[in-house]
Amino acid sequence: MSNLDTNNILELEVLDFGPIVEAKIDLRPLTVFVGPSNTGKSYLAILIYALHRHLGGGGWSGRRRFSRNPTMFRHGDSKKLPKKTLITLNNLAESLIAHKGKSPPDEGIVLPSLVMEVIRSGFGEQGEYLGNEVSRCFGIEEVGTLIRKGTKGTARIGFHKRGACEIAPIEHSLTIGTQVNKYSTVIPQDIQMRVGVENDDYSIELLRRWAVEMISVGDRDEDRPNFFAWRFLEALADQIRPQIVGPLHLPAFYLPADRTGVMHAHNVVVSALIESAAMTGLRPAARTPMLSGVLADFLEQLIDLDRPPYRRRKPRHDLDRQIERAILGGSIGVDKSEAIDYPHFTYRPEGWKDSLSLMNASSMVSELAPVVLYLRHMVRPGNVLIVEEPESHLHPAMQVQFTRQLATLVEKGIRVIITTHSEWVLEELANIVQRFELSSLERKATVGSKIALHPNQVGAWLFKQKKRPRGSVVQEVKLDHETGLFPTDYDAVSEELYNESVNIFSRTQKENAK
Repeated sequence: MSNLDTNNILELEVLDFGPIVEAKIDLRPLTVFVGPSNTGKSYLAILIYALHRHLGGGGWSGRRRFSRNPTMFRHGDSKKLPKKTLITLNNLAESLIAHKGKSPPDEGIVLPSLVMEVIRSGFGEQGEYLGNEVSRCFGIEEVGTLIRKGTKGTARIGFHKRGACEIAPIEHSLTIGTQVNKYSTVIPQDIQMRVGVENDDYSIELLRRWAVEMISVGDRDEDRPNFFAWRFLEALADQIRPQIVGPLHLPAFYLPADRTGVMHAHNVVVSALIESAAMTGLRPAARTPMLSGVLADFLEQLIDLDRPPYRRRKPRHDLDRQIERAILGGSIGVDKSEAIDYPHFTYRPEGWKDSLSLMNASSMVSELAPVVLYLRHMVRPGNVLIVEEPESHLHPAMQVQFTRQLATLVEKGIRVIITTHSEWVLEELANIVQRFELSSLERKATVGSKIALHPNQVGAWLFKQKKRPRGSVVQEVKLDHETGLFPTDYDAVSEELYNESVNIFSRTQKENAK
């Protein structure tokens, strides 16, 4: 993404969700949530992750499907497509096959209106399934429990991709009720959806395969043309997904808070879960808290980190090594037992021949180890990395260093979302944005990092508590060019501590003068 490109910024609005009364935010390449505890920062981060999980159609490295949902048209096989739609799909398939061996035209191939009608209906049926994914990510049984306390209504989530053209944007909305969840997508008629635009060769080839299947099946069996038509429609929907949901089509990875504890207890937690699964049906179900989806995904991904095809793929960047060199002073490793295919995480300080178990390393190392491993094995440019409390267990100097590393991820095309309580993180982000105003020569002359991001690439959002209605509101905090800082409530805390210190000093002086 170029510094001035704002076409891939997602505008998200949330009402009465969790502790949040109202939030209107832009999801930028680097998005920062700040504010007091219990104001909904993690709620909003988990919601964004759930949207990526459901609406994303990509995959991890190696083409493993990113979303747990198998298809958009879940009831397609039981529905007969109208004959006109089948004819239109056949014509579209023939057009794609005609371009076999070469890329589609630069302007892409326009999807006919009859095809778009079916795809619109597919998006409109996502309410129940999207609600289920939100429930899974939060680790709750009923998504209705996420409706803000004190209201008997609904929670509402709306989003659209900001565009540079004058045509009205594609609007999405999810309404969460106590009984029913409703999802709607409004695509203006003036917007033309095109395949072959912003799609890689693998995706185009996969689409052509379904086109060939659809053409070759003929009329031998009444049900077979309908079956392959739905598969072709699914592939078409995947192709235009980026145009419809914007950056939410990207694979996202969530690193929850207390990564140190999870890394130290990883073996115990997963072993207990496996034992519990093996005993299902042999003993009464225990009334234990459900594991949240973000934590379950984190545990599962840790197990998969060093498995094929990830092991065979070389990172297309050196971002993991940069964090090891700049902050950790050593390397993170993954060993596998010969008896069981299970990872053991290690840390080897620079100059050492042998590695330490991660449990014997410092909390800072354990905290950043998942970031290093994810960058090495899973996260690629074009993905989204969500990190809760990146400052945890880090000395202020290391918080500054890690903030610079996160900005480097953004420079390399990885989108980053963080929740933080750290003034050092925000101050360094302010420096990174202000540094953009300097010439390249002046940047080289500055002390510290040379990393710089355009102001459009960074968005900071403050979660503020309200008494009436009880909850929090979310407001953007823009860089104050006079102070060179993102204004938050941190200065009020510092001022209060300073005033208390002066008061204590004054009273001490009076006591000593007696």
